[in-house]
Amino acid sequence: MRFRSGLVDFGLVLAAVLAWATAADASEEWLLLSREDGCVGLELLARMERLARAPRDPEDFAALMRARGHHVRVGLPDGFPIDFTGRAVMVRYGNDRAPVFVRADLCRNLRK
Repeated sequence: MRFRSGLVDFGLVLAAVLAWATAADASEEWLLLSREDGCVGLELLARMERLARAPRDPEDFAALMRARGHHVRVGLPDGFPIDFTGRAVMVRYGNDRAPVFVRADLCRNLRK
């Protein structure tokens, strides 16, 4: 009986660790900042640019645009405070195209 109880305890600990890891990954998720809709999934950008897949993050998107021959600049969006570095990224390319990527936790804070 003790052995079975140990398995249950291990299972609970494993479930807690997985739940924590999933929550941590969710805050690391990148979203696209839309003027009309707020924060939206990167699938929208994939549809707009007719990409084979949605980019994982700003650097991945920049690489996809470079592969298409665009000159690309990646950095903090205009007017954003320096503390947003790493949480908000603008990818400039093409004729004045500049999507803004934001971390999921930043979107939650913007909604409050």
